[in-house]
This record gives sequence, structure tokens and C-alpha cells, in this order.
Amino acid sequence: IAIGFILVNILFFFFSSTMRGGTSLIYVIIFPVFWGITLIAVSILAFKNRKTWFEKSISLSTIILLIFCTPLPLLVFAELIKPKISRSGTSYWSEDGETLKTETWIYKPGQIAAKKYWTLETENWTEKSEDEFKRDSIWVYFDKNGDTLKTEYYENDKLIKAIEK
Repeated sequence: IAIGFILVNILFFFFSSTMRGGTSLIYVIIFPVFWGITLIAVSILAFKNRKTWFEKSISLSTIILLIFCTPLPLLVFAELIKPKISRSGTSYWSEDGETLKTETWIYKPGQIAAKKYWTLETENWTEKSEDEFKRDSIWVYFDKNGDTLKTEYYENDKLIKAIEK
């Protein structure tokens, strides 16, 4: 049961992490329901088989397997593979016949890690792919103390100059 539980949770986790926007919110319902059903089933089995499962010789392995039937290992796994920085926001606005896009990336405490800029040669960006945006302007990367690590200068999707501090 523990192995099946872990495999299904890992599949749910990886599938939900690839979904865009609010679509992955369905897993806010699916995860707890799945965990609840599994915990109820394992509790019933553990109660029925308590004399066998909790014998002195195998009680440690039983407890370890029961822990793996809870969400704890998945939460620990998710914490371990969490990226050091994440995108905190993306903005789009139209100006002079172009669409400008900015992304702000942050470290976990909220300190800015990077500011990035793109341009698209049309004001109607909603029908365009993200791949059509061209890197533009000055990209600045910061360390966790807020000091500049690197500055990159882009023009028309080409790196013009990079300065590392």
C-alpha cells in the first residue's frame, strides 16, 4: 500500500507542477481526498492486523511504512526539490505599437533575484506565443543581500554585453 501511495502521489505532484494557471488547483481537492481514503484504509488494515504488524521484530518497519502512507514524505520531497528562486510576477503592457513584458524572480524570503524584460512587435500579445517575445533592455541579477551579481544588456533578442560583479 505504501509503495502504491507514494507512486500515485509522485505522479500527481509532477503532473500538477506542469499545469498552467489555476488548472492545477483541482489537486487541492484530489490530494486531500486521496490521502484521506488511503489513511482510512491503512488505519482499518493496521487495526485488523495489529497483532501481526506490530510484533516486536517488525514494528519498526511497520511504523516506517505507515509513515509513508501519509503525505509527510511527499511534502519533504517537494521541499527538497523546490527551486531556490521562483517567478513572483509577470507584467504585460502596450506602448508605441509594441508589447512590453517584465518578469520579477525572487528568493524565498522575498528578496528580488532578477528582473527581466522582453518586447513583442505588436500590441495584441494575447494571441501570441511566449516564444515570440524577444529579450530586450537590461536584465539585472541580484544575490540574496540585494547586491548586483550580473547585468546583461539585450537588444532584439541578442546579448550585447554582460557584466559580472
